[in-house]
Amino acid sequence: MAQGSAKIRIAHAEPLGQGARLLRVERVDGAELGFAGGQYVIINTGVTLPGGKLAKRAYSMLSSDAEQRAVEIAVKRIGAGPGSNVLNDIAVGAELEWSGPWGKLRLPPGFSGRALVIATDTGITAALGIARSAAAAGAAQLDLLWLVEPGETFVSEAFVRERLPAAVRLTVAGDFLPVGHPERPARACALVGDHVAAGPYDAALCAGDGAVIYPVRDRLASLGAPEGSVLLESFFNNPMKKSL
Repeated sequence: MAQGSAKIRIAHAEPLGQGARLLRVERVDGAELGFAGGQYVIINTGVTLPGGKLAKRAYSMLSSDAEQRAVEIAVKRIGAGPGSNVLNDIAVGAELEWSGPWGKLRLPPGFSGRALVIATDTGITAALGIARSAAAAGAAQLDLLWLVEPGETFVSEAFVRERLPAAVRLTVAGDFLPVGHPERPARACALVGDHVAAGPYDAALCAGDGAVIYPVRDRLASLGAPEGSVLLESFFNNPMKKSL
């Protein structure tokens, strides 16, 4: 997979829910990105932060990796956050710089087993990329569990269902506890346990709240998940960063 910096152009933009935007992005040189579903890119917004660093933000590609010359990303406006606000306001045709693709949250080529994809909150973008990937097309079964708070305005359930392949089985826990709630990890582990009770999975891929998906990984291991079969991508609350 190709990696490195490249100039990109905003080819299309449209509103997505309340306070979010769907962007279609392409490389200025017309080259293929070379990504697999579940990976992300890091976009340099061009904004200089108070400490002098540039505001660079990671975004998962939610479109199918069958299309490599243009990709879709979803950007949620986060308060006064400089990165998300730039990308929610940027004009079609504007050019920026990105690097990537990055990340190992993807099914291996030729995967033919049963896979469970777990997403909390905005992690649904990575989950969509995985579910729509070429690797997922050969899966014997792919279940997607989305844990989301009531009233979430990032993307709708209808948006997700419209983009999922027909074979993917989606379960939406739309009454999930809010970020930071002390019972959030336990609730997620219980829901995951219900899925695993129906039969073992050969792979599990988790994206979203690090405070949730790390306990979920441990729960899956306790339920017999093969070593190395559970992959994680923290969108926020990454406990590994805090420990450094």
